Amino acid sequence: MKVALVRPLLSGSGFNGYPLNLLILAAAIREVGHHPVICDYDYLKELDPSWDSPEFAARAAEDILSNRPDLVGITAMCSNYVLAVDLANEIKKRAPHVHITFGGPHVSLCPEETLNSFPSVDSCVIGEGEITFPELLGKLEFDEDLSETLGIAYRDGEGNPVKTPPRPLMKDITLSPRPAYDLVDMQSYIDHSKDLYMQIYAGSGCPFDCVFCSTSIVWERKYRVMGAERVVDEIAYLHNTYGVTHFNLMHDNLSSNKPYIHGIAEQIVQRGLKINWGFSSRIDTLDEKTCQITAAAGCNYIFFGVESASEKIQKVIGKRLKVTAIHKTLRHCLENGILPTTSFILGFPEEEKEDVEATVRLAFACKINGAWRSFINLLSPYTGTRLMRESEKLVLDWDHVNTSMMNFLYDKHKTAIEENPYIYANFFFLDYSKSYMDQRDYSALVDFYTMCLFKYPFTIHFLINALDISPVDLFEVYRQRVQAMSPAERDNLAIEITEEDLFEIAGEQHAYDLVSALRYDQSIFTASHQPTGSRILYQGSVYLADTIPDNLLEQDIILPGVRYFMHENIGGQLATYELTNVQYETFLKQNIPSLLPEKWEQTVFGSPEEIANA
Repeated sequence: MKVALVRPLLSGSGFNGYPLNLLILAAAIREVGHHPVICDYDYLKELDPSWDSPEFAARAAEDILSNRPDLVGITAMCSNYVLAVDLANEIKKRAPHVHITFGGPHVSLCPEETLNSFPSVDSCVIGEGEITFPELLGKLEFDEDLSETLGIAYRDGEGNPVKTPPRPLMKDITLSPRPAYDLVDMQSYIDHSKDLYMQIYAGSGCPFDCVFCSTSIVWERKYRVMGAERVVDEIAYLHNTYGVTHFNLMHDNLSSNKPYIHGIAEQIVQRGLKINWGFSSRIDTLDEKTCQITAAAGCNYIFFGVESASEKIQKVIGKRLKVTAIHKTLRHCLENGILPTTSFILGFPEEEKEDVEATVRLAFACKINGAWRSFINLLSPYTGTRLMRESEKLVLDWDHVNTSMMNFLYDKHKTAIEENPYIYANFFFLDYSKSYMDQRDYSALVDFYTMCLFKYPFTIHFLINALDISPVDLFEVYRQRVQAMSPAERDNLAIEITEEDLFEIAGEQHAYDLVSALRYDQSIFTASHQPTGSRILYQGSVYLADTIPDNLLEQDIILPGVRYFMHENIGGQLATYELTNVQYETFLKQNIPSLLPEKWEQTVFGSPEEIANA
């Protein structure tokens, strides 16, 4: 059979690379004699932006059918599922005889609902597809009974949805075929990707059971890993063939198996691969030894899903992290040259003001202590999760909907979402009628602090962690400005913090230090958004510590005295150098622009004891 494997539009805020899952499935079905072709419209829109249009589904359907496929397999996540259904409808209009199969993580959470709601979808692959999809193709090719095929949903002779028993997960995922890289232009994917790190499949499954996460449903809380040698084989192939130097090992919680991650590091060192790589971890499954071993093999980033800084909320959501562990874990990373990324979630209905504020404070403390990125996300009630199933109702608010896909959605998509809240739950909010904040305020608060984490991390940290200003009260100063912004303005970090704002919030007694922090943020942001090779000087009271404190919240960023820095944009990456006064004056004579608190005299910040200790 000729099979078109399709990825609809997906990345609203930045294309992040090749369709790894489709290339693995393509290899699996090619091994048994089928003929796959890849139709990746998320990639094609990078080459031709006109694919992003109201006519996307009709145009893509024509393009897919020009390959004369016998079957179309569409992969989709929750965010682009409505686009996948729209595409299936357009294909069926033109070619009713072509069988359409849905796969991917989202359909595994709603297979029967999908078949009940969308006549254009003929079958669904639930969970892993490496075995199920080739078997389904074989049955369809010879018009055989599908009832014995495990892990699918389909329609019987009378059109009624049937879900077969689940297929057991593969015990040894090293048997999964290597991706069919030859079916796409890998070099073009690498060149157009906004993500520096190329994805490598390292396994799946997390043994934990967070109420908001669908991973435990799809992968049954079974922790599995690809063989270390196989993972490094893929890294070596992409490095040697295409010159890729940065890799992301895809797994929900790789460091739960320390001997395994150590084995990958050892393989990389033994083969002499000069690369950088990273992975995801819980903060309580990573130790200092693992940081040392992986860093020696080129690991330079680790993603941590912290979610909340509140012990109460940790228990409510089932994550049960000991939040205090983050201080030690991040210190282990940074002391070994690994840049952590920390991710937080706000919007749990049980949150009170102190829970929200604790999470915001910690997010900024992580950032100014050296986190590569620190994110605050708004909670989404994903289909099938305990959080979603146990909620009394879902609320749809198009003015504040929590998605990066709005640029791709038109009236027909919005109507479909409104009619199918279970399938499209991620576009909805939980019911916050009894909560501390409603969805409008939660959305604005998250957007405000997201913009500030990218644009004003030192200024906000100084306000909320050094001067102990309430993060919620600080947000109130900007709430109306944020709520008046368009989604595009929020995406473009259009928030502006002024000196006058800071004096109103914290008082002019801290004028020099407030403006010093603001100028430092402005110098970083300016240098980061200038052409490569650009340099910006800074003068002020910002202090960059050489060590990580036992409590990240207590990191000093303002100390008495004047310090000098230069930021340089090197190939899109920012380098910061501390200068002496003589060096600063020398660079200043070269007409390099400088930012400093020029109108204000320096005042003493802190108690006499703190100043003496400094």
